[in-house]
Amino acid sequence: MNQDVGTLFLNTKQKLQSKLVLISNFISTLTLSLLEAFQLVFIQRKIYINNFLESLRKIIWTCLPIATLTVGTSSIIYSIHVAPEFAERGLSVYLGGLVALALIREGAPVMGALAIVTQFCSGMTAQIGSMKITDQLDAMKMSKVSPNAFILIPMLFAGIVGFPIVIIICIVIGLTINFFSSNFLINITYSLYSNSILNAVHVKDILLALTKASIFGFFVTLVSYNCGMLTVGGSKAVGNSTRLSVVINFALVIILDYIITALWL
Repeated sequence: MNQDVGTLFLNTKQKLQSKLVLISNFISTLTLSLLEAFQLVFIQRKIYINNFLESLRKIIWTCLPIATLTVGTSSIIYSIHVAPEFAERGLSVYLGGLVALALIREGAPVMGALAIVTQFCSGMTAQIGSMKITDQLDAMKMSKVSPNAFILIPMLFAGIVGFPIVIIICIVIGLTINFFSSNFLINITYSLYSNSILNAVHVKDILLALTKASIFGFFVTLVSYNCGMLTVGGSKAVGNSTRLSVVINFALVIILDYIITALWL
């Protein structure tokens, strides 16, 4: 009995130590990659424009359908739940503004970012992980090409620029879909709906959405890159790194959303 308890305790201790080593390794690798990226950008001025444009294309072109689908579906749900209640209580004049604030401040930035994480970031982690286990990254280093300069920096800039573009398009499409669905449910007019939005939404709300999108884009691409760089083993390790990237990024988006909202408002 005592021997079994001791063995269980020892196994638990070893697993905990291995997890702590992995976390420490992840944080140190992420920090070093970020420091080298800053040095390459601000001191050596080394940026691969073509890679940046390719990453930007992947974020906007490939992620836009799933992002707009997610936000658009949520806009229809808003209409189903909110529009009839507002019409019944004579509050239709506030419908457009309420939905716009919900989408601009929270809905579109968070749902759009999560959609990009599942589509773009997971794919980049798998790609980088595959390059790592097939020694392609080592070949780049032997050719005096820094993976941070060739892959990470274009990803970071693409995330900072591409996320806000996708989010703005999602907001416009979400409000458009919400108007048509609300018009179908309660016959609200375009002038009433648009005036409600103009009266409720201010410039700071748009800036909040853009700020959230850029910060999300920076951090989730950084995490995705490092998850791929830490891949060790075979194809199973690539799958584990991809899963880890998605899990961390999902939690990171929610945590960052809370922090930014608390500091902003």
